[in-house]
Amino acid sequence: MGRAWTGLPAWIHPSRAMSALTLIVFGFGLGWMLRPRLHRVATPAQPGAVSAPQYTGADLGRISSISRVDPNPQTGQVRITLNAERRVTLEGSLDDPRIRQVLVYAVKQYDNTGIRLDTLSALKNGSRDPAVREALLYALLHDPNAGVRLEALKTVRQMGWNPEVRGALLQAVRRDTNPGVRVTAIDDLVNHAVRDHDQGLVPVLQNLSSTDSNNYVRVKALAALQELDQGPQ
Repeated sequence: MGRAWTGLPAWIHPSRAMSALTLIVFGFGLGWMLRPRLHRVATPAQPGAVSAPQYTGADLGRISSISRVDPNPQTGQVRITLNAERRVTLEGSLDDPRIRQVLVYAVKQYDNTGIRLDTLSALKNGSRDPAVREALLYALLHDPNAGVRLEALKTVRQMGWNPEVRGALLQAVRRDTNPGVRVTAIDDLVNHAVRDHDQGLVPVLQNLSSTDSNNYVRVKALAALQELDQGPQ
C-alpha cells in the first residue's frame, strides 16, 4: 500500500527518492542565490570612465573622436573624454604623460575647432614641456582657424621671450592672413623689442613700417623704431 500511495515504481526505494528530491531542491536554491552574481559577471561593462592606470599610450593610435576637454584653471586638472577602442575618460594634470600626449595630439591633429580651443586652455600651464611648447607654436603658425591661432598666440606669450617665440611672432606678423592675429603679434613683438632693446629686430621693423599693408602694423613698427632711436632707412 505504501508504494502504491507514493506512486513510485516498485524498484525505487522511498529513501532514495527522498534523497534525490533533496538534491534537486538544494540545487535549485543554490542556482537562485548565485543568479545575480553570475548575471553581473556575464553582463558586459557599460561604456563610461575607466581609471587612468587601465589606459595605455598605445591606445592613442586608435582614437576615433574626442568629445570633451575640460581644463580646471583652479586645480590644473584636465578631464578628457574620448573614443578609442571604447569610450574612455582620463583625468589628471599635465604632469601625467598620458594627458599631455592626448592634448598634444588634439591641438595638432584633431579636426574639431572647439576641442582644439579647449585643448589650448588646458595646455596654458604646460609650456615647460618641449612637446607642449612645440604644439603651441605649431598651432600659432599652422592651425587653419584664425581664432585658434589667436588663442595660441596668447598662450605662447606665457612661454617667455626666447628665440622660438621671437621667430614665431615674426612669422605671424609677416605671413598670417588674419588682421587680428597680425595686430596681436606686432604688439607683442614691439613690446619685447623696446623692452629688451633688441637691435636685431630693426631691419624687420623698418621693412614693416614702410611696406606692410596694414596701417596699424606700420604705425606700431615706426613707433618701435623711434623708441629704439632708429628711423626708416
